[in-house]
Amino acid sequence: MYARVITAQNQPGKVDEAVQIYRESMLPEARQQPGFKGAMMLVDRSTGKGTSITLWQTVADGQASGTGSAYLQAQIAKAASLLAAAPIVETYEVSVQEVQQGSLGTYARVLTAMAHPGKTDEGVQIVRDSILPVTRRQPGFKGYLNLTDRTTGKVISISLWETEADLNASESSGLLREQLGKVAHVLATQVVREVYEVTVQE
Repeated sequence: MYARVITAQNQPGKVDEAVQIYRESMLPEARQQPGFKGAMMLVDRSTGKGTSITLWQTVADGQASGTGSAYLQAQIAKAASLLAAAPIVETYEVSVQEVQQGSLGTYARVLTAMAHPGKTDEGVQIVRDSILPVTRRQPGFKGYLNLTDRTTGKVISISLWETEADLNASESSGLLREQLGKVAHVLATQVVREVYEVTVQE
């Protein structure tokens, strides 16, 4: 499975309008595209930053509706007047996906880093075998998505939580630091941590 990640900076005070357009116009059209498997919209109301993640069955499905396609350009145009800059569009392999059945997370912790060359698969294995089993036992855990770009080594880890308090508790307990320690040797950069509200998930 593949993910298209679109990161955008909304103009001040425009987040709610952007979410409404995404939910009422963009998402219904995405559902009609071949290979569409799901979507999520994350927003940081304090900064206006928004991230759309759409999931696709094959890389061909993602490319057919991706950068340069009339479909994607039309979708971006719907919210263009709300944006402070042109959005960034990236494609990733979905290396780990787990969402608890019938429940939605309301907050997401997004961790971004670069892996050392040739270390991507090792990092994914550690996530699957060691990090995810521990994380899924935490109160309020609702899902996990690990995205990798083998060309650049960029890795995005997204964990979903029922409440912001649950998310924070997983950090104050030392759990996050402990889990990051397991993959420190495969990472070439410091991990960038961001927290978002999950405004759309399906």
